[in-house]
Amino acid sequence: MDGGFEGQVARIVEGFYPRSHQVEIVDFGPIPGGFSRETFRFDAIVHAAGGQQRHQLILRKDPPPAVALLETSRAIEHDLIEAVRLNTTVPVTQSLGYEMDRSVLGEAAMVLRRADGNSMTTDLFHDGPDVDQVDDVVRHLCESLVELHQTDIATLNPNGDLDDPRHVGIDVASWDRYMDSTFDYYLDHYSQINRDPMLCLLLDVFLTLRRTKPRPLPLSVVHGDFNPANFLYADGRVTALIDWENARVGDPREDLGWMAMMDGLSNTSIMSHPADEGGFLAYYNTLTGYEITEQEIGYFVLFGSANIAVPINAAINRRVLLENRELLHLYLIQSSAPALPGMAQLLQYPGVPA
Repeated sequence: MDGGFEGQVARIVEGFYPRSHQVEIVDFGPIPGGFSRETFRFDAIVHAAGGQQRHQLILRKDPPPAVALLETSRAIEHDLIEAVRLNTTVPVTQSLGYEMDRSVLGEAAMVLRRADGNSMTTDLFHDGPDVDQVDDVVRHLCESLVELHQTDIATLNPNGDLDDPRHVGIDVASWDRYMDSTFDYYLDHYSQINRDPMLCLLLDVFLTLRRTKPRPLPLSVVHGDFNPANFLYADGRVTALIDWENARVGDPREDLGWMAMMDGLSNTSIMSHPADEGGFLAYYNTLTGYEITEQEIGYFVLFGSANIAVPINAAINRRVLLENRELLHLYLIQSSAPALPGMAQLLQYPGVPA
């Protein structure tokens, strides 16, 4: 076992297999995509009395603080994944554990088993090779989301870590307190993102959301980044929901709104399936009895856009003000700027094309 980065990873993995006497790390390499965490895939060959076993694993590591977009915890993510795995049938991979001591790998990290299945969910659409599976896969995806939303919060969040995981002042004592404290968070941070006159649109978004609150629904644990890129599938079933770092207690319509928005941006059509059930929203309503409307979905598209706009634009602002010279934060302007016309469209500004 060497003393470099992979040697440190081997030592961490060895701690998850207490009967092992040696761990070899092979085929170590980065997984491209995503901005919030540094992700690597590798195999661990675990030597123990009687033989050896090869485990396919993933390392998720925090970026340096100057680069971080979301302040989230690998310990909290691990605890939630394991609570979901052990207490529900929602498909997740196993999280082996975490290392929060930054001196070991440079930043906090966690190790998970690699899930089986196809991560290229675009293969389910537009005459892709798995188009025959789309209704079955999306049906299972919807059923899994419903189970997550209807699992008792205390079962998945026994220590309250998901009440306000980003430590921004969210109060989940009731639905109204959750919504109002979220609006307070948006408005309190507006001064940190108001770097350009065009961003006054965000202020209108925050105030409009506060003024037009929909009817309440029971709070639940939400995935927080429920989108076409964050599940794997095989043989007509979802094999794993992945990337739980932004999970929290919230309104279940947040997951539906985020999927609706990302579905359009991803060139998929998850919300149109399962076709025999009338689409994702109709099937979700059948399973829950919530009778969520398209208008409510539109509200939570805007709500989710605001939720991510605050940390993203705060990071961009730090770069524009030369508090750092991170290329990533400058790069994010290309996704942030086009989002403004989309928000204006959701606000029904005149003259904004559909």
